[in-house]
Formats: sequence, structure tokens, C-alpha cells
Amino acid sequence: MDNFSKFQTLKTGDSKLTTGFWANRVNDYMGIIFNLEEALLSNDNAARMLNFGIAAGEVEGKFHMNEWSDGDCYKFLEGCINQYAVTNDERILTVINKYIPWIEASQEEDGYIGTQTLLTDRERWTDTENHELYNMGHLLTMACIHFEVTGDERLFNVAKKAADYLWVTFSPRPPELSHFGFNPSQIMGLVELYRLTNNENYLKLADIYTQMRGENPAIGGDCNQNHVALRDETHPTGHAVTGAYLYAGAADVYAQTGEKALLDAIERIWNDLIKRRIYITGGVGPQYVGYSDRGDPVYEAFTSEYNLPQRVAYNETCANIAVAMWAKRMLLLTNKAEYGDWMENILFNAGISGSNLEMTRYFYANPLAHKAHHHIEPTFGQYSHVPNERFFTFDCWCCPPQLLRTFTGMPKWIYAIAEKGVSINLFAGADLDTKLADGSQVKIVMTTDYPWDENVKIEVVDAPKDGIELTFRIPNWCNKATLDNQKIASGMHTIEVQKGQVLEIKLPMKAQLYAANPMVEQANGMCAIKRGSVVYCLESSDISNGVSIDELVISKDTLFTEEAIPEFPYNMVGLRADLIRRPQGDKLYYPILEDQEKVSVRFIPYFSWANREEQDMGIWFPRA
Repeated sequence: MDNFSKFQTLKTGDSKLTTGFWANRVNDYMGIIFNLEEALLSNDNAARMLNFGIAAGEVEGKFHMNEWSDGDCYKFLEGCINQYAVTNDERILTVINKYIPWIEASQEEDGYIGTQTLLTDRERWTDTENHELYNMGHLLTMACIHFEVTGDERLFNVAKKAADYLWVTFSPRPPELSHFGFNPSQIMGLVELYRLTNNENYLKLADIYTQMRGENPAIGGDCNQNHVALRDETHPTGHAVTGAYLYAGAADVYAQTGEKALLDAIERIWNDLIKRRIYITGGVGPQYVGYSDRGDPVYEAFTSEYNLPQRVAYNETCANIAVAMWAKRMLLLTNKAEYGDWMENILFNAGISGSNLEMTRYFYANPLAHKAHHHIEPTFGQYSHVPNERFFTFDCWCCPPQLLRTFTGMPKWIYAIAEKGVSINLFAGADLDTKLADGSQVKIVMTTDYPWDENVKIEVVDAPKDGIELTFRIPNWCNKATLDNQKIASGMHTIEVQKGQVLEIKLPMKAQLYAANPMVEQANGMCAIKRGSVVYCLESSDISNGVSIDELVISKDTLFTEEAIPEFPYNMVGLRADLIRRPQGDKLYYPILEDQEKVSVRFIPYFSWANREEQDMGIWFPRA
């Protein structure tokens, strides 16, 4: 079939990180991999490679913890493969190869694979919460990348056999299975498998899964994006991870089929999301338990419009990254800057705040405020997983491998290719060495310390004789950008470039105060600070004179000066400012007291919070 996307995702390994922000985050990739592997081999963790070992008869024990464990193990392996593709480090391959025989041995004769049923008395396809399709979907994606990078067919054969089983099971559209598809990573995985095999059944099945939504709304309802047919939906609803995976998968299906109704639907849903239901950090899904706009019970969910609380915000790391995955696909489909702007915003903020700076400890939820001495205890469902301390092992361990595969897969976020050229989706220190559809070689070297530094240098090292089209995005926050010293507007740009050409882009950035729509009651009359795409927060240890974070208010004419953060790595930029102290009363309500002295504070990037001792944190501050 034709491809209706303006740009295509790179082959894994055709780009690699070199210097700067994203390269720094995976510099110690073996330390990160070994740390995650240790958790996956823990008896207490919720995601366990050990379950595959038990299925293979090489490990003693019983199935433990979550039904989605297999999928999280596959995500870990995907992250490893991404890094192997750019380093050829045999230590990574050794890690991957340990688990391939276990996975092969876990597959049943007809192609079904899932330790959560194989090792228990659960029956297949009896409960959407068993996450069978989620697990198999991540298997398909991981196996495709493994085959693409290594040429090793073992996991690829497992994936094809599983996909063939799914085709036999679901293509007849049995009514009793019409509500299945919860956490639908299988749609993206099937399209990926179709692209490598040209087996039309895989694409047809991916589309069937989008058509099944709404066929049996009594089961799952909005929580499963099942109350309304996807093509008729008006807004994002239900579980935020499963929703974003569905919308991203639908984008993949559209890229192959060109069905306008599908694109119209996911554009309509996207527009509602960014107008009414997303945080300034790019976080989504603030509600752990509640009801949808249509009255269906939901959890880990998008909320009703403009309901964006701060301290109890759930904003699961996996959901934030899933929306970035959706945004990336929409950018490649449409070449509209808005998608790239939000993708970047998520990736520099709520997409990565779930990990500490060393990528060894994690948060599941990503609130916008925290009180060190007034914890929200997880005694009621709404507050489940509110982060008080970063974890190593956990009772829901989906986010660490999601972060790994995002960080190591970043080269495929940065660049994309088209028939006649290349797209730069994110400014980063990264090299590209790939071929266009006609076989022409293209090499690009990009150097920058963005988002801390304004300078981006792009060198076209190799290109066809007639040159190529180079597409790039000037972020919407930058109104003084220049290309080779000539002013250039924000938005998407496509220019002709030749071999040997060097481009210099400057993106002047300074601290900027932002306000929220007045309908966002939790932030009405308050300000947040961004510098470029990076949202900033304040932690108590960065406030002088022992003043409480709750006493601080901010004036619209506050001046910010940039300074280093010596206790943090990666040459981050901190923001120094004088805020106003407004003393608090000691009762539930009190008359406003007179403003007091100026207080010196230092703001740090939001994603770097909770990397020191536990303390108060906030993003939004009352306007003076």
C-alpha cells in the first residue's frame, strides 16, 4: 500500500547521539542496563524476566505480580537493542541473548504467548486486565527492531507466529472479543511487522483493532476507549496510556491506509487534548480513579476539561511518553509544527521527570507540586502512586523500561526521512548516516547543547548531486530565531541544501512567565516559568533565609539571571530571581498580610526535581 506519511521513521542505527542533552543521558548506558536488569531479576519486582525462565523450565518458582510484566520486559529489551544498534557493544548483545531462549520457550504451539496465563490458571481472553494484547504488542515492536538491527530471526519468528495467532483469533471479529484491545500496543506492533514483511493480514488486523472500539461499550466503557467508536470520538478519554497508544496506533494505520475518517478523528481528539486536558509540562492523565464525562468509571485517566490539579496529579510517566509518541507520529504525518512543539515540550519535561538524573531510580507519577512534611498517603485510590520517594523495584514497573527505550531510541525521534530529503524534528547533538528511497546516501552532523544553548550547527556531509530538501522546525516559543544570521519565523521550514553546506541556527531563549487559562482553577492567578521548552520548578533548598515555598509570590516584572547548577550534571541552566515573601496565616482562611522582603531563589528544570533530599517543590506561584 501507499504510505500517506510525509516522513518515515529511520532504520534503527542510522542515527546516533554524539554530544549534548540526550547523549549525556545514556552516556553510562551499561550502568543503566545492568541496573534495570537487576530489578527485572528481583523476586519482588512487578516486571520479571524470571517468569520467562520459569516458563522455559530453567528457573524455579511461580508467576509473580503483574499481568503486564512480559510487555515491560520486552520494552527493556527494545531499549537495549536501540543502544546496541549505535554502539555495537557486545556486552549489550550478551544481555539480550540471555533471554531469547526463554522467550522462545514461553510461546505455545499455536503462537499464543503470555506467562500471565501460561504459568497460572487464568484462561485466555477472559479479562482485558490480563493485558494479553499489550504484552504481545510490545513483543512485536521489539522483535522487529531486533531483526532490523541484528538480522537474527529468532524473536522475529516468535513475533510472526504470535501475530498469525492473533489474526486467526480476531480477524473473524468474534463478538465476545470485541471489547479486547486494552492498552493496545499491538496496533503499533502489527504495523511495524507489516512494514517489514508486507504481509497484508498484519495491517488489516491493526485496522480491525481500531474498528473494534465502541462495538461493545458495556464492557470497559470510556476507560477502555470503548464507549464511542474511535472514528466518532471527540476528545481523549479513559486510561491515558491506553488512549495515547490507541491514538498513536491509529496514526500508524492511517499512514498506510490513508483513511480520512481515521485522521480526522485523531486530529479532533488531539485538538481537544491540547486545549483542555494537558499540563504545561506535557503531563496527562491526572486522575487515578473517578468517572469520565459520560459517567463511566475510569482510572489513571484523562480528566474532564480544564481539571488539572497539581499536588495530586497522577500523570504517569508511560502516559506522558505515549502522548509524545502520538505527537511524533502526527508530526511525521502532517508536517505541522504544533505536533513537534508538544512532542518537544513533553520530552524535556513530564516525559523524563520520572527518572532520577542517573537513570537508576524512578517515579511512576509526575505531580507539579510536592510537600515533604505533608505527604499524600496512598490510602485512597486517587492518591495511589503519589511519589514520595523514587523506587528501584515497584508494584507497577512499566515506566523504567519505557524511559530506557525512549532515551536509547532518541536518534529516531531526532531525524526522519522523506523521498527527497530529511527532517530534523529535534535539535540535538546527533549524526545521521542513511539512504533515501532512491538509494542516495545522506550524512548530516548536528552539534548543539540545546536546550541550554541557543546555537545549532548543521553540516551536510554527504548528499546527492542535486542536493536534498531539509525540513526543520523553529519552536513556537522562539520569535527571534535566525538561520545564517537571517531572521526566520517559528514553524516548519523546508529548504534546499547541498553537500558541504553548513547551517547555523540561533534560538535565543530567556525565562518567560506563563499563565493558565482561567478555566484551570488550580492555576488561576498564578505563574509558571519556562526557558525555551524547559519548564522550571523551585525546591525548598534553593530558597534563601529558610522561607517556605508557600510564602512566595511572583511579580510580572521579575528579572531572571541564568546561572550554573554545580551540584547537577549536564551543564544545566538554573534561573536566579528575587521573589516576594507574603507571610501566611495559620488558619484555614486569613486576611492577606502585607508583602515582606524580597527573597532570592534559584529555579531548576522541572525534570530534575527530587534528585536531592526530599523537600517541597512547586511550579505554579501566585502573581503578586
